[in-house]
Amino acid sequence: MIKVNLSEADLLELTRLKSQPSSEASERALMVLMNHEGKSPPEIAKLLKRNPHTVRDWLKRFRENGVTGLYRNYSPGRPSSLRQEVESKIEEIIESSPEDHGYPVSLWTVLLLKDFLKKTNILASEDTIERALKKKEYRYKRSAKTVPVKAPTKKEKKKVVSSIVEKIKRELAKGPCEVFALDESHFSTEPYVVSGWQKKLWPPHDPNSEQKRADHSVWLLEFSDKKILLEECPCR
Repeated sequence: MIKVNLSEADLLELTRLKSQPSSEASERALMVLMNHEGKSPPEIAKLLKRNPHTVRDWLKRFRENGVTGLYRNYSPGRPSSLRQEVESKIEEIIESSPEDHGYPVSLWTVLLLKDFLKKTNILASEDTIERALKKKEYRYKRSAKTVPVKAPTKKEKKKVVSSIVEKIKRELAKGPCEVFALDESHFSTEPYVVSGWQKKLWPPHDPNSEQKRADHSVWLLEFSDKKILLEECPCR
């Protein structure tokens, strides 16, 4: 079992480094601090969602080189043929969906790409794949919530609303009744929204841009002492 022992100076430096989320070595500093507190590499890997081998590797680098060992040193020479092969293959496959290759998900993750590359006889580490993704300007983000392909048109929606209104009128003609509406404005599928590597959009969308909006229409249907509010939401 790997166990690091830290001096007061190391503790101060690692604590400072850990508090810098923009630093590439902040998570590695956290690994060392957690190990110093008594956690084993498998425990650290489970908490940080990393491979135990990755944790052990950074702990060994710290023991050999101190805090400087937590920074990645890239070779200034020619890029490796493996890295070039990974970059080329990723660019080829990531524009397609994992579902096209037999995976039961819609977005690519590093582990999925690693598994797919392995099937094509390319053995690449997670780190190599992630660097290739960043170099090719892909980013890890949540999937966008888009309108389904088979979603009803505006005309079809109006037709359905009209039929509902007519049905309400018929019910009201029979006598007093109550109408309930389901408000889905705060409905969220966040726990089920997946994330994956996607192409960066550039230039980014400016939410403050002055863009012409459609008219906002509101109707109020009154019958006896009942009032029914119908609203047509504008689309940007």
